[in-house]
Amino acid sequence: MQMISKNGDAAIRLAPSLTRASLPIGSVSPPHPRQRRTAAVGVPLAVIGSGFVAQRAYAWDNATTGVGETRRVNLPDGSIAYLNTDTSLSWQFSKKQRALRLERGEVALDLRGRDSAIFHADAGSLSLTPGLFDARVTDDRVKVTLVDGPAMPLRDTADAEALKPNQSIIVEGDGMHRVETHSSEQVASLMAWRAGEIIFIDQSVADAAADFNRYLPRKIIVVDAALAQEKIGGRFDLSRPDQFLKAVSLSLNAQVTTTPNGYRLAR
Repeated sequence: MQMISKNGDAAIRLAPSLTRASLPIGSVSPPHPRQRRTAAVGVPLAVIGSGFVAQRAYAWDNATTGVGETRRVNLPDGSIAYLNTDTSLSWQFSKKQRALRLERGEVALDLRGRDSAIFHADAGSLSLTPGLFDARVTDDRVKVTLVDGPAMPLRDTADAEALKPNQSIIVEGDGMHRVETHSSEQVASLMAWRAGEIIFIDQSVADAAADFNRYLPRKIIVVDAALAQEKIGGRFDLSRPDQFLKAVSLSLNAQVTTTPNGYRLAR
């Protein structure tokens, strides 16, 4: 079903897309070592400054989602923005510049054309080349992952590094940044929300519950400290928290209690 936003841009509920993990929905995978490498920790990134440096007097178009909602927005130049749960994205495109601003939440950006786009968040600003990106704002930092596309130069850095596919740049509020390299499996799990799924790879129960809670009006609370630190992996339907709760209950000997405000996990 198609919905038309106030600014006239079409926004529809996302259809499943991108790669899916091989695990069946609701299954639990055994924990395995993390496959992440970190580089360039603590290096100041000159191109990324604090604040929205490209704001103008003219209006920005905007699209939002509520908790548990996703939307597809067709941008003026043919690029596409996919908004994840509880997200606010603004944009302003002109003949001279393409600018995007992520106020909260997470967005997948399929940037097309030849020119770069200026991406803004509270933590800083970054010039994005054409390609497929995932960007997420949490607290006072922003994480931008290059999912697919040519390597993107990180201009004005001390070592003139470039962001490659399966790499993320994480920018803190003080302008410091680091680059992380992920496995293809980790990037697939990062983008699983596009298909209405959530994938955990050797995550603590506390972190997994926090990730799931982004999509739930009724939250999961882990009240047992030891249980919170246990590791879990698996693939679950975002609209079925009961799958996740059952997996934790069966694999980690936990008890699930339903409350008026959500769910409690304990032992």
